[in-house]
Amino acid sequence: MSNFASTSSSSSTSSLDHQTAYISTALASGTYKQIPTYLPPSPLEVRHVRRLWDETWRRYAGDVVAFFGRRRGRGEVGDMKRVLDGLKGFCLPLELDPSVNVPISTLQSLLPDLSRQISSLLASPPFQPFGKEDATVLGLCQWFKSSFMRWIDPIPCPICGGSTHSEGSASPTTEEREDGAGRVELHKCNDTSCGAVRRFGRYGKVGTLIRTREGRCGEWAHLFYVLLRARGIDARYIWNSEDHVWCEYWSPTLKHWVHVDSCEATINKPLLYARGWGKKQAFCLAFGPYGAEDVTRAYVDDFDGACRGRRRARGWKEGQLRKALYACTVSIRLRLSPSERSRLEAMDQSQSMWIADEVGRLKEAEREDLGGRVSGPEDWRAMRDEMGLGGEIKKPKYKVIRQVEMKNETLSIFGDARIEGATILLTSASDQTSAVFHPHQISKTGNYRVNVQFRLTSPPGAGEADGMAVVFTSGRGLGLGGYGLGYTGLGAEGDFAVEVDTYRSQDTASDPPTPHVSVHSPPNAHHSHSIGCTAANSIPFLSDGRIYDLELIYEGRGGSRRLQGYLGLPSDNGKELELVDVKIPEGGARNEWFVGVTGSCGGLWQKQEIVSWTIEEIDFLLEDETESSTNEVEDIEKETDDL
Repeated sequence: MSNFASTSSSSSTSSLDHQTAYISTALASGTYKQIPTYLPPSPLEVRHVRRLWDETWRRYAGDVVAFFGRRRGRGEVGDMKRVLDGLKGFCLPLELDPSVNVPISTLQSLLPDLSRQISSLLASPPFQPFGKEDATVLGLCQWFKSSFMRWIDPIPCPICGGSTHSEGSASPTTEEREDGAGRVELHKCNDTSCGAVRRFGRYGKVGTLIRTREGRCGEWAHLFYVLLRARGIDARYIWNSEDHVWCEYWSPTLKHWVHVDSCEATINKPLLYARGWGKKQAFCLAFGPYGAEDVTRAYVDDFDGACRGRRRARGWKEGQLRKALYACTVSIRLRLSPSERSRLEAMDQSQSMWIADEVGRLKEAEREDLGGRVSGPEDWRAMRDEMGLGGEIKKPKYKVIRQVEMKNETLSIFGDARIEGATILLTSASDQTSAVFHPHQISKTGNYRVNVQFRLTSPPGAGEADGMAVVFTSGRGLGLGGYGLGYTGLGAEGDFAVEVDTYRSQDTASDPPTPHVSVHSPPNAHHSHSIGCTAANSIPFLSDGRIYDLELIYEGRGGSRRLQGYLGLPSDNGKELELVDVKIPEGGARNEWFVGVTGSCGGLWQKQEIVSWTIEEIDFLLEDETESSTNEVEDIEKETDDL
């Protein structure tokens, strides 16, 4: 089969430019679905097109001039053109890239032997499916962060090693410019007796970065991108309009381009920035040796909503952007062999299918541990609002009046629940429903703290269904299973349940995105009964086999009926998330509640365990009061129930 590229080698550069412009316009408008493969026009066809043009010009010259004049007047948005022109260098072969001012062999000599690390990762993969290419990139990423590069903020004084402050920027010296510095930051020592100034060049030459081994995300992503390619891995560079950059690599196992951020030493977490860091992104653009692509849809979860408004605010015209990216891709691929173009077209189709599967991508993201940013100092990350889930919370102060300790054998057990040592096992297989209740009631007009440490584990292929709940009801028993979480139908008006829902039952319960924590009164798992719920993506994936701490603080004295909820995260330096702050509705003839924990699962299931469970009667303290300052500190009265 003849190929368009086969004729371009004998064509002039101008001819190739015209072909690129025509094809990119057709692609941007949707006329073409891919770069076409066809024979060059015959002399007869050329003469026929010329006759058509002559006739059009003769009859409509004025309209033609006006039309092209208007199109020239539009032009490309200057900011967009500047950004795209700056990124095209990442599309060059390494040996032709002026920023790569060292031999490829030098780059390859820097790469470590990752065979042991690759074997370890393949034996215990962080996600499934997970292949050798994924293990290689993750291993390289971890080595790059831990052993090779150094984050350069805060910047120490070059003389005394003390702290510095920013003194603005300066023009690069001749030597700095030769090393690839586009700009230079000035950082002056805070010690006035020293007063030294560190010139921190933002270098773009690979040779300089290899020598200094320091920088921020720009330097890290640039050098890591080059090392990936030197390793023989298909990679591309990702520019983000909200001041961050990273890379992607092609995974033969996953069959799509995969996110990799060397600053965070992580792969395959494309929603890290939108959900983990909380960044409101407008544009994410990929540039590599096979062309350019707008990949924003892969890195945001609101592309068809608020993201479109952010894109309009940037001032870039969508049609011009598509055409410019296609032009970059077409100009590269027209020069490639037929077999290489066929390979890339297959990759494009697989990538498009992955991007189009928004439901699957978002479901996959729910399983990811998307924390806040880890690169850079904490105050800098906080200033950029990239610390991740939660933030500073202000919990009420209280002192414990009475702690109710319960023995597991005294609990009232319903359904499939069972006691295993110190642990209460709610579910351990499909189609199970469970409930456990404390034998004694608490007063609706009292103040209490209920703390439940739980662990949810989802075996491979089992799913994350359905969830568990802490319930405050006038009666004990077993509620509806499945989406009902074992509590639906228990209690009445004025009773409530705090559900930890890990499976989205939209048809039967109108659930919001999971996981979520929601307060339902009366106790019914349909979301129409929710009186307070966590926002989408505000809590992490919970079915990961780790222990989480659910703390509920109830204030009933004085008729307040206020409930506050908090979630303690595992292995995260005691970090907590604020969940809910609601007023429980009045209702019910009785003045007491039974407190219980329920759980359920259907065909999809998870192992649900209660690791510990405590109930405490408390007194609230004033804002500036401490427990010791009240002079009313009482010995905690431990009540053991022997039934």
